[in-house]
Amino acid sequence: MRKFILPLAALALVAGCKGKEPEAVATDAAATASEAAVALPALPENAKATVKPEGTYTAGAAKLMLAADMNAEMTDAAGKATTGKWAWYSDGKRIVFSGDKSVWAVADGALYKLASKDAPLTGMTADQVWTKAM
Repeated sequence: MRKFILPLAALALVAGCKGKEPEAVATDAAATASEAAVALPALPENAKATVKPEGTYTAGAAKLMLAADMNAEMTDAAGKATTGKWAWYSDGKRIVFSGDKSVWAVADGALYKLASKDAPLTGMTADQVWTKAM
């Protein structure tokens, strides 16, 4: 009798699963939110023509303020302020801050701090982004 019960139980189990859709797996809201946070602003083809960079940008406790009159001030995380001017590069994609000679790629709502004026404008990472305060 035991010989028949085990195969019948297995058959019943398989038959019971037939035609059923797999159960949906719940997504983790925190994982979804962190994936959305990783999306970085794209660099426009000609930022000078499409983006107004004037405003205040932050990265952690550091701050960069770009004024409409081309004046600028950077305050580092320790609170030390450096003043200077900002200007567009001829490519219309980058600006330079004269206070520390730093170069920035301009996106809508963000700046990317570049390692140098010759740094590529591709492969930007989250640690380079300074977001514009609204």
